[in-house]
Amino acid sequence: MNPGTLAVLAVLVIIVGLIIYKMIKDKKSGKSSCSCGGSCSGCGMAGSCHSPAKSGSNTDAALNSGLEITGSGTAPIQIEDRNVIKKITIEIDGMMCGMCESHINDAIRSNLSVKKLKTSHITGLSEFLTNDVVSDERLKDIITKTGYRVLGIKREYIG
Repeated sequence: MNPGTLAVLAVLVIIVGLIIYKMIKDKKSGKSSCSCGGSCSGCGMAGSCHSPAKSGSNTDAALNSGLEITGSGTAPIQIEDRNVIKKITIEIDGMMCGMCESHINDAIRSNLSVKKLKTSHITGLSEFLTNDVVSDERLKDIITKTGYRVLGIKREYIG
C-alpha cells in the first residue's frame, strides 16, 4: 500500500474508534441509545411511534385506576423492605416498535436499580426485578415522562 492509502485508512480507524468511544460513554452516562435522544423530535418514527401522554382526561383516569398489587408466600411482606426482591410488571400503552421499547428501558434503568429488564411492544409489558422501594406513582411518573401511558402495575414478591 502507498502512504496516501495508509493515511486515509488511519483517519478512518480513528474516526470509527471515536464514534464507538462516544457511544460507550453515552450509554454509561445513561443517555438514550437512540438517535432521537428520547424526545423523538429527530426520530424517523416521530409522530407514529407514540404520542405524548395526555393527563387529566377521563379515559386516563379510568385506565390508571385499575392498578393491581399481588404477593406470594405465606408471611406478610413489607413493601418498603430493600431485602425483598420484587418482580414488577408494568402494562404500557403506546409502544409501537423496538425504539419504543428502548425508550422505556432507558427510562427505567436511569431511575431504578434493576435486573433482568425486559420490555415488549408486542405484549405492551415491561418486566423487571428490583430491590428498590418504588411507589406506583413514581413508576407511572417514569413511564409518563417518556410519552407513554401506564395501564396497570403488578408486583410479585420473590423473597
